[in-house]
Formats: sequence, C-alpha cells, structure tokens
Amino acid sequence: MQEEREVRIRRKIRLKTKHDIGEPFTGKMKVRLKWISDTDLDLCLFFKKKDGSIGGVFSNEYNNNIEDLGSYDKFPFMLHNGDVKRPGDTESIEQINIVKFDEIDTAYVVVVNYDAALEGRNVTYADEQGYIEVVCEDGTAFEVPADSNKPGHVYLVCTITNKNGQNFVKNESEVYSLGKAFNKIPGFELIVEDED
Repeated sequence: MQEEREVRIRRKIRLKTKHDIGEPFTGKMKVRLKWISDTDLDLCLFFKKKDGSIGGVFSNEYNNNIEDLGSYDKFPFMLHNGDVKRPGDTESIEQINIVKFDEIDTAYVVVVNYDAALEGRNVTYADEQGYIEVVCEDGTAFEVPADSNKPGHVYLVCTITNKNGQNFVKNESEVYSLGKAFNKIPGFELIVEDED
C-alpha cells in the first residue's frame, strides 16, 4: 500500500480589477498568455531596468532576430518560447520564462493583436477569452484578465514591479492604439517603425 503524500493545492489569485495588486513574491516566474480564438495574439514583455535603460522579449518575427526571444544565460535572463502562428478553437499559450529579475525595475506585460494591427482593423479583446497568468516559483499563480471591450491593437494587461527584491503583479488593463503604446510603454518602440 502506497503511503499518502502530503500535498497542497496551488494558489490561484485573480486580479480582476484595474489597479489590483497581488501579494509579493520572489524567484523565477513564468508569464503566460492564454486565449481561445483563432486570432493571432502575441505576448510581449517590455521592461525598464533599474538604471533606466529599456528592452524587451518578444517574438523574433517582428525584427527577424532570434535574439529578440531573450536568453537564460545572459541579460535579460528570460526567454520567449516562440510565437503561436496558428491559434485555433482550443486554448493557445505563449510563454516567457524568467530565471532572474534582479536588474529589472518594471516589466510591462503586453498583448498585441498582430493581424488587426498590421491591417489597421478596429478590434477589441472582449471575444478572445484571454488572460495573463504569472506563475511563481512556489506555484502561486496570478491571473489577470485580458478581455477589455475598449478598441485598440495593444493591451497592457499588467506590470511586474521589483521593489527591493520583492515582485508585485499589478492589473493595468489599458488598451492602446499603436501610436499611444509607442508613447506610453517603455520598450514598445522595439517592435514598431516610427513613420515620422
């Protein structure tokens, strides 16, 4: 007879409302975009370092540069698992794994509706059944909905802020046009062309 193991259920904390902030955590994390639709959504993580410089981890398809996916072995110590090119009727997932967050001040977790942005179509995120999940090393998961009915191609879903080694997830729930995202999100300029 097998001995009964002592286990506990993983905690899931939903940050449902704009400005909701989760409890502090430390260590490695996984940032996941999950959605159910045939829309080509892209998970991007832009950041501002403690020294004020900016950067990002996102699909290598934007700039045809494999280094845009990031690296575990050197800064930014995070790696994008790659673009889901053909989403379908089942749940699609894009993920960024973060092994070290020491040098980051704030990370901006962003979803881009790629096809709609490329074609200039007016869209919302209400029908995508999407959300961001930040899974901490201890198994705690913070869920932030990405389901706004405000029109726009760029969704700043949440931020992850590093305050003296303690990390906090905050629901930002802001939807922007490409131009507004360019002005508001540090690092967003890495995936767009300035037409001016």
